[in-house]
Amino acid sequence: MSCGIKAVAGVMAVAFFVSGCSRSTDAGGKDESVAATTAVQVETVVEEHIDEHRRITGDVAAWDIVPLTFTVGGRITKIFFEEGSRVKKGELLAVLDSRDYKLMRDLARAQVKALDPHLKRAEKLMGEEAVTQAQMDELLSKMDVARIQKSQAETQLAYARLKSPASGVVIKRMGAVGDMTDPSHPVGILADLKRVKVILPVPQRDLHLFEEGEEVEIRAPGTDRVFIGKVFSVGYAADPTTRTFPVILEVSNEDLSLRAGMIVEAEIVVAVHDGIFIPLDVVSRDVDGSPVVMVADSRTGTAQARRLDLGLVLGEKVLVKSGLKRGEKYVLRGMVRSGDPITIMEAAAARVDRAPE
Repeated sequence: MSCGIKAVAGVMAVAFFVSGCSRSTDAGGKDESVAATTAVQVETVVEEHIDEHRRITGDVAAWDIVPLTFTVGGRITKIFFEEGSRVKKGELLAVLDSRDYKLMRDLARAQVKALDPHLKRAEKLMGEEAVTQAQMDELLSKMDVARIQKSQAETQLAYARLKSPASGVVIKRMGAVGDMTDPSHPVGILADLKRVKVILPVPQRDLHLFEEGEEVEIRAPGTDRVFIGKVFSVGYAADPTTRTFPVILEVSNEDLSLRAGMIVEAEIVVAVHDGIFIPLDVVSRDVDGSPVVMVADSRTGTAQARRLDLGLVLGEKVLVKSGLKRGEKYVLRGMVRSGDPITIMEAAAARVDRAPE
């Protein structure tokens, strides 16, 4: 029995010694307890001006569309373009069978050549008064007609070669080698895509947001690029089905990134709001379901839950109607509870400050 009592007494002594070592005493004999703190990143409350945006989906269309047609009729013998071909103004696109047009040109040239010596003799005899003025006028008229026919035949022959009327992209091919064609049947469609139009269906309530000449940001889904369009016109007649008005934006497209038929989104500013805005992800709910944010209390060096009265949500931020004041600091990053000691890291600086105790 005496040995067991001695063993228990020894264990208690060791435990007392260890517990005594867990506390430290300063020079004055006072205990110094070290409380664990949580490092947090804070943001200073400021007033901001934030734009409220609205997105409207629209369609991209070529600014100019030109049908590629021959001025004369005939059978197509050659085509030098496909859908998607980029062509320059004056470039040869297609050719007709020109044999008949060449015969007409040769005939007209022969008529001029045949009349030329008669006209020269008549002019010589006119000076000798061997030819009357009436005869001379008749020859001159025949020569004029022959020259006109020659010029017309040469023009018709030139029209058998179709050249591009402008620079652009062929968006549709409609003819094939061997087809008969005429001025009423295009062989293709040419589009000017270096300048495109974006057509927005705008509801009546938003028409006041668009004024000619104003710039509008445009985004194409699937890309991070932002295009700038200028309001070219605001429609005066509503679509009978959708009851929206067409607003046309002019967009420069030198690299042809935008293509006819693409769907894009135009972002417009509908209002500007002033006030205190904080990120949505710093707002939580208390046991009563009220929105709260953790505020850095400089007096106690702790995080304190602050109830908020929230307003409009704009993007990833929310308007604080009441509950925060300019100059206060709220916890931006860090998992803390109300009353936890904190070490403050400024969000806008690289330094770390210890919260005053």
